[in-house]
Amino acid sequence: MKLNLLILSFFALSLTMQNATSQPLINPDFETWTNDFLVPSAMNPNSGNNTFGWWDYNYFNSGIAGSSPISLTRVTNPVYSGTYAVRLETVVYTPTSWNIYKTWGYPFIFHEYNDTLGILFNGKVNVNNQTFVPGIACAQKLTQFKFNYQYQPNGNDTAECRVLLLSAGTPVAGGTFKTGVATSGWQQATIDFIYVNGLTPDTLFIIFSSSSLDYAPRAGSVLWIDNASYSYPTRVEQVLVKENDIFISPNPSNGVFTVQSQSKNSKTIDVYNLLGDKIYSTSSNKVDISQSPKGVYFVRLNDGERNFTKKIVVQ
Repeated sequence: MKLNLLILSFFALSLTMQNATSQPLINPDFETWTNDFLVPSAMNPNSGNNTFGWWDYNYFNSGIAGSSPISLTRVTNPVYSGTYAVRLETVVYTPTSWNIYKTWGYPFIFHEYNDTLGILFNGKVNVNNQTFVPGIACAQKLTQFKFNYQYQPNGNDTAECRVLLLSAGTPVAGGTFKTGVATSGWQQATIDFIYVNGLTPDTLFIIFSSSSLDYAPRAGSVLWIDNASYSYPTRVEQVLVKENDIFISPNPSNGVFTVQSQSKNSKTIDVYNLLGDKIYSTSSNKVDISQSPKGVYFVRLNDGERNFTKKIVVQ
């Protein structure tokens, strides 16, 4: 009974949310580390329990949380700059651990996590009072997120980094970096934020994964991470124009629809999912994403001078 109560307390981490206060990117160079609250032999790149920063699933190594392998370690070699870097390895979690955390993927990737996983994400976890805050406060519109990495995939696995700006839970901008290429040295990844509306953000989500988050992950893939940063616009500009300047019919649709605007210029039409991934591009006014999953997408029309963006529902 005691073990069940402890597991239920861990599960409550995903259900109780708190609001974050405004702050910049925390520990971007991964130089701050503390011993894990439940597994003192493991170290995490944050300032300790109940603090905002980078979090991982090392605490699932605890016997009360399933005794799963440790997935993230602090390393001094290889390091891009400073003293430390992150080594993230995909491991297979025990059924006990997986049943606790599997639903925690929804804020970051909109579906359950796999039982084979290696992730690092930003936010705050407090094991004492069962609270979990995904992301950190960010009231600025960002243009890019960058980090340095090395990768050794197992087979055809893929490492990922996903970023997402939100406003009261509504996606504002996002982007994704993916690679399946093994590296022999440090590389720099750059993610451009793709804006899908003109809202002012309040929260920034960042998640790194040493394996694919959507398909078949492979245990043993390793991702090294160091020196993360983001950038602001270099000048004040209106990223998006009014939705009334773009017309989509039908909306909702079955994935086949037409896009029109009042602009007389040549046009390029791109379609993005909620994560900011471009899934379709055309110079025609007819769009066909009927093979994509049902859900919400954003259509962006560029006429060479301005961007026009509107939401489309595929059902």
